[in-house]
Amino acid sequence: MAVTHIAAPHITISDRFMRQRCGWCGETLLEYDLTRVAVLAGQDPTPATWPTGALVTVDGNASWTAEADRLPDDACAVNPLTLASLTT
Repeated sequence: MAVTHIAAPHITISDRFMRQRCGWCGETLLEYDLTRVAVLAGQDPTPATWPTGALVTVDGNASWTAEADRLPDDACAVNPLTLASLTT
């Protein structure tokens, strides 16, 4: 089942581990061991991350950004109690 998350800033620890989580629920959106990233010599080895604040829909191993003016019904930040207030 697809869930839409709100991307928080990514963090890098000890120049080795990079992680990006949902700013609302904490779900891990991206996780890298930077010692295992391979690129051609001279290229930037930094992996891509989601823009901070982007709505990122995750469905299994697939993920994509969603364009929306408001939180979609499948957002982790929406629950039955807040859904009614967002749609009125």
